[in-house]
Amino acid sequence: MEYAPIAVLVGALLTMASVVFGAKYTQGKGKAKQLTKLLNTIIDAAQDDEVTEKEFQRIVASAKTILEKPEAQSA
Repeated sequence: MEYAPIAVLVGALLTMASVVFGAKYTQGKGKAKQLTKLLNTIIDAAQDDEVTEKEFQRIVASAKTILEKPEAQSA
């Protein structure tokens, strides 16, 4: 039995998986950074026990950024 065609197929599948999961990893890493920014904004706003309108708007804007769906990737 020849293993060369199987090795090529497995290599191709692993290549495709790395491309897909690499993109997902990058998206997840970006979302983690955005979440960190949101939490820092919330902590800064809560430090003085009063949330101003400006701080509230920054919190809402950060939360919207996190909840946005990633744009469709064109191939």
